[in-house]
Amino acid sequence: MRFFRHLLKKFGYAFRGMGRAFVTDNSFKYHFVFLILVIGLGFFFQLQEMEWVGVIFAIGLVIVSELFNTAIEYLVRILVREHHSEAGLLLDIAAGAVLFAALVALVIGLIIFLPRFITLFQR
Repeated sequence: MRFFRHLLKKFGYAFRGMGRAFVTDNSFKYHFVFLILVIGLGFFFQLQEMEWVGVIFAIGLVIVSELFNTAIEYLVRILVREHHSEAGLLLDIAAGAVLFAALVALVIGLIIFLPRFITLFQR
């Protein structure tokens, strides 16, 4: 029984962290809006199983990248009180990881959705 209470506590911490990122990080909110939009489009276009795998992978990649970026931003704020070029570089690299993840997601989205949009507008 203690194991399950411990496990629930760990999940609680994780959900609290995601909630904190959602409340405090505007980029996370934007990604979340796109997440809802893409899932809605997936249902609208009736994606096939493997297409859903690609969409879910892309969404997960972006959200995980944004969560790590947010965590790194908090860590830098705690450790660095004044301007430090290395800290700025760390933040830039973390932001670059999010950008790369978003670009990968965009390419996956174009591969899956663009043909459907072309077909939809050709009717």
